[in-house]
Amino acid sequence: MYKEFGFWKEHGNQYKDYPSVNLYRNKEINKLYDKDKLIQYLRSGGTVAASSKIVFPHLFKNHIEQSGEFLLLTDGFWIWPENLSEYVLDYDVILPNDWYNLILKNNYKILKEIKNQHLDVDWD
Repeated sequence: MYKEFGFWKEHGNQYKDYPSVNLYRNKEINKLYDKDKLIQYLRSGGTVAASSKIVFPHLFKNHIEQSGEFLLLTDGFWIWPENLSEYVLDYDVILPNDWYNLILKNNYKILKEIKNQHLDVDWD
């Protein structure tokens, strides 16, 4: 079972039990990240699920965003929406410490052994 991150109560009533994105915004911690490596890591997750179209309010732009597709990505431990990298890069969102420590431990790489254990994930 995956741990979830990047699903926010601000996305609507069906997400009311999720945390607020504001609990995970911290400019001081965010600026310590090696953004190039972290963003590449987040974007390189394997696809767990895809939807042909989804509508979410953009959390920081005050408008509704429609995408042609919506992807849920994973590293074999965590699952996140594909736009999480944008929130980390542009809006000072930080990751849970245990996830970030795992990323550091694995040198910003999703290990081949993990990929081999999750053959139902599209890693390409």
